[in-house]
Amino acid sequence: MVDKSTGKNMDPKELIELAKAGNNEAYGKLYELFYTPIYRYLYFRLKDKEEASDLSQTVFLKVYKVLDTVEVSKNEPLAYFYTVARNTLIDYRRKKKDLYILDNEEMPDIPSSEIGIEESIDSQIEFAGVEKAMQNLTEEQREVITMRFIHDMSYKEISETLGKREDAIRQLQSRALKILKENLNKKDI
Repeated sequence: MVDKSTGKNMDPKELIELAKAGNNEAYGKLYELFYTPIYRYLYFRLKDKEEASDLSQTVFLKVYKVLDTVEVSKNEPLAYFYTVARNTLIDYRRKKKDLYILDNEEMPDIPSSEIGIEESIDSQIEFAGVEKAMQNLTEEQREVITMRFIHDMSYKEISETLGKREDAIRQLQSRALKILKENLNKKDI
């Protein structure tokens, strides 16, 4: 990852070590690097911009508070942030259980200036079909598919985030893709 202001490569592990030593600018760079993927992860799960933004801030505050205990040699920093985001989301849903309603009709609103209106509509229609098909997956399968294909995480990162072996992640993905394929081939989706 390259710092836009200096043109230098920014290694997240080095940034964490600098932040642990009290360098707030290094933590700011981590925020810049990881905010968008964490926000997208939370938004995809919540479908609410404000809630996703609030929880994203909570994730970064939680990590900042325990920064001294983060061991960068064991895990990839982004996987650690995803783990905190996942746990924050679980806690949030527990607290808001009776208020949390998943609206399957609502389409995500992540704009892209690189695609035209027709392609955008086609993408939304395709997304709606995939989202409907994903309802037949287990929570773990949905998480693996989301992390792997929406957030471009490696098997290793997913394994660290979910606390499972890489082969278990591959099995979950394989089963999920089989179910998705079957559901997407049905006429009603």
